[in-house]
Amino acid sequence: MAVFPNPGEAEKPEEETVYEDWDCPQVQCIEQYVAQQADELSLEPTDIVNILRKTNEGWYEGSTLSDGRKGWFPGKVVLEITNEHVRRRNLRERFRVMQAATQITTTLKSKTGP
Repeated sequence: MAVFPNPGEAEKPEEETVYEDWDCPQVQCIEQYVAQQADELSLEPTDIVNILRKTNEGWYEGSTLSDGRKGWFPGKVVLEITNEHVRRRNLRERFRVMQAATQITTTLKSKTGP
C-alpha cells in the first residue's frame, strides 16, 4: 500500500454522483422540458424532483415528487432547492399524497370486490 499517490496516474474526475434516497437534493423545474428519449423525464415548470444521480455532462436522473415518474433531464431547466425547511415540507406533502392515494385505492378495491 503506497503512502504517496503514484505521479504516473492522473486523477480521474468522477463521471457521476449517486445520491441515497434519504439524502438526495431536490430541484424545481423552471423551464418546460419535453423528453426526447424513452429514458428521459418530461418536466413542467413547478415540478419538484428528487435527484438520484448527476453526470459531468450536466444531466440529472430524478424522480418527481408528485407522481414518482423517473428519468433523465438536463440540469439547465431546474434550480436546486437549498432550504432544508422547504425540502422537508415537499417530502411531507409527497407522503400525504401517497397516503391519500393508498386510501382511495383501498376504498375502491373494497367497493368493487376481489
